[in-house]
Amino acid sequence: MVFVVRSAKTLAGRIPQHFINDLINRADIVSVIDERMTLKKTGKNYSGLCPFHDEKTPSFSVSPDKQFFHCFGCQESGTVLTFLMKYERLEFVEAVEMLARDMGMEVPREQGRGPVVKVDEDLYSVLDQAERFYRGQLRGATEAVEYLKGRGLTGEIARDFGIGYAPAEWHGVGDALISDRVSEEKLLTAGLLIKNDKDRVYDRFRDRIMFPIRDTRGRVIAFGGRILAQDGGPKYLNSPETPIFFKAQELYGLYEARKALRKIDALLVVEGYMDVVALAQNGIVNAVATLGTATGEAHFKKLYRYADQVVCCFDGDKAGRSAAWRALESALPVLNEHRQLKFAFLPDGEDPDSLIRGQGEAAFQGFIDHAVPALEFLLSRLAEGLDLATLDGRAKFIGLASPYVEKITPGVLRDLVQARVRDIGGMAQPLARSNPTFNRPNPQKAKRTQDLPERMAEILFRQPALLQDMNEEQRRDVQAYSSELGVFGALVELLRQHPDADSEEILVRWQGLPGFDDIQRLAQRKSLLDSAGQQQAFSEGIEKLLAQRKGRPQVAEIRARAAASGAQQSSDRAEMPPEHDPFDELATDPDDYSDQEYPL
Repeated sequence: MVFVVRSAKTLAGRIPQHFINDLINRADIVSVIDERMTLKKTGKNYSGLCPFHDEKTPSFSVSPDKQFFHCFGCQESGTVLTFLMKYERLEFVEAVEMLARDMGMEVPREQGRGPVVKVDEDLYSVLDQAERFYRGQLRGATEAVEYLKGRGLTGEIARDFGIGYAPAEWHGVGDALISDRVSEEKLLTAGLLIKNDKDRVYDRFRDRIMFPIRDTRGRVIAFGGRILAQDGGPKYLNSPETPIFFKAQELYGLYEARKALRKIDALLVVEGYMDVVALAQNGIVNAVATLGTATGEAHFKKLYRYADQVVCCFDGDKAGRSAAWRALESALPVLNEHRQLKFAFLPDGEDPDSLIRGQGEAAFQGFIDHAVPALEFLLSRLAEGLDLATLDGRAKFIGLASPYVEKITPGVLRDLVQARVRDIGGMAQPLARSNPTFNRPNPQKAKRTQDLPERMAEILFRQPALLQDMNEEQRRDVQAYSSELGVFGALVELLRQHPDADSEEILVRWQGLPGFDDIQRLAQRKSLLDSAGQQQAFSEGIEKLLAQRKGRPQVAEIRARAAASGAQQSSDRAEMPPEHDPFDELATDPDDYSDQEYPL
């Protein structure tokens, strides 16, 4: 089994499952976690204050024997990879790469559905050397230092952000870095040099204040340069896109914000490098900036990985409101009831840098505190120029709003916005709740039966042992139809592989994989039935579910395929071992990360 890796431009391949398992087995989970928080030995396990919720009494436990962690306060659990993903806020592939790098292992990739492009890891080293070169040049660049001081920056903040200076020379960084190990071609690939149509090669950045752009792991992947001369080219110049730098996905200052804050409640999106640095200089360390591009959907997806609230800070003029509108359009598919987006509009002629230097942190914070919720901004903007007292005006408003509402992820937030639109339009009738679906080839046809598999999944999650109460024929048929049963079918397959798993282990094994939000949503529902009622409902539901599928022409064929593939499973349920260790009831195997739709 393998994990599919896809990226915007480069990596498209698979990490073999055997490598992932080997990586987890080789890693010392105690050492990895102890590097990031304080652990104390308690018996054969280790404990500490949980990094994922506030607590005064340690409830976070790490088992070196099982290579597993579990918090008995917030119920976070998993392997070393799960911890890195949660603690470092990494995607799965990033966590694998980080752990492999720390252990001196190279991540292999197999041929996937697209071409596999191997990233030259030397590019990170080259860009790191360039950053050190630029920082060294800043010390002797009087004009650059005075410019930074004039903008209110101290040496400490310049050091924290790695700010440097590119000398006004044609071959400064080239002459400094080219050696036996660093070729001209590598500097060209990294975007540090440029070649014109006459094959002349020279430094891309000259006489500029240099801002290193880092990925979420802190590696330099590109630069932004601010010109010092009045007539020396564009005011700001960014590195071109390279095998490791994609402008539309990166955010300046995100790494620094994560480094400064253990928990990020909100992220502030501003327009430029100096805005980010100036805000950090004045105590506001949660600001990030796009790299000369509009705030797009990929940016918002990354932002919401680290915070549930995003505030976009724009000028209050026409251009600023247009930028806010474009950002809102990009954010709509990403928004849900758990993610907030607001817009803070500054006075004309002010940007975060000038405002906080001129009026102070309190004045700037006041604008942030009075930021406009994005969906209020949406509806007010759509209503501009319309006479909502007339039928024509209300009808036009509903017509304008509907395409935008449809972009919002189905769920509570979209339902509320739909209701608000209908209310403004004078159509305040109750709305049908829009629920996410599970692989419905024909949603209209499947709507009648979809609720039953969901209810069955909810009961089975609460009482996994009920699967063992099914007879041999029922288990065989459920497995045969698993692909048609959405989250219930996926849950049955997981329990078939891990028959002793309890509700907690189910969530642990599913965490970070497709379908996790679905099973988590069902887990959070409050059951109206007691244990006996759930057993009866499950028994009746199984009969009804299978009866709906009996008599179809393909039934015999499906059963035959299932039997031929060894789908039969013993009905004897193994007894749980005596509880000597709190980890005995949790998963002991490595997470099974798959390219399947659900973690089967």
